Amino acid sequence: MCLQAPARPVTAGGRCSLRSHVTPDFGQPPTAVPAVLAFPAACDTVELKAVLTEAEGRRATASLGFDLGAGLSRQVYYLDTPCLELEAAGVIVRVRRSGDARADVTMRLRPSDPAALDPGLRRHKGFTVELDMIGDGFVCTASLKTKPDTTMVAEVLAGRTPPSTLFSPRQRRLFQTYAPPGVTLDGLALFGPVLVRWVTGTARGWRHPLTAQLWEFPGEPVLELSSKVAAVRAAAAVARWPSFLIRHQVVPRQARHTKSQTVLRHSTPVPARG
Repeated sequence: MCLQAPARPVTAGGRCSLRSHVTPDFGQPPTAVPAVLAFPAACDTVELKAVLTEAEGRRATASLGFDLGAGLSRQVYYLDTPCLELEAAGVIVRVRRSGDARADVTMRLRPSDPAALDPGLRRHKGFTVELDMIGDGFVCTASLKTKPDTTMVAEVLAGRTPPSTLFSPRQRRLFQTYAPPGVTLDGLALFGPVLVRWVTGTARGWRHPLTAQLWEFPGEPVLELSSKVAAVRAAAAVARWPSFLIRHQVVPRQARHTKSQTVLRHSTPVPARG
């Protein structure tokens, strides 16, 4: 497995405590490059990432020729219990709604062991296993994404419909398999939304598509620059990524939390009603 699952939150007097639950974004740096390159063979894609402050990100996107002002926007929500029991178990439930009325819901397992996944599940359309890399850190993530009816998404986000209606039967089975005992989809709370502005394009010195996402977290917006590469082409991309960043004066910062962790920690949970 790429990483050990984070510790579960502890409770004190019936209230949640997250003191033992703040976990690093990615695993410890690998001791040798071959250790990293051994993972893509078991994954479908590799996503290379660089996280920057908003000011640094805007300078970087200008160097790359990207215009965030001309990009798209979407709202991102996460579902978890108030004590973040799903995240502690390595289960991430995300809902995204775009300004063009598109929406998707994703069930993620992170960290995930590709060798332990059901082969039948891996063949299912919409299911992917990805190796995410920031600097020398990496983590494997298994995801199952679907695109529900946008009206249903709006009903759930407004608290008028139970969350379980958003998910496909296969997603619900995945949740039942990996969620902690006693945690149900309809018992989850909504965290968010966070507004995300994003643009995709190409840049000098890089042959793969690039995406810049500005996450407008309260008090500390961050920009993530990423490029998703098929696993069979990952070795060359991994080797070339640092020099590409240097060419465009992109100086990534150390990311302590994933985007989902940041949303969960900076949002007030709203119990789903339905």
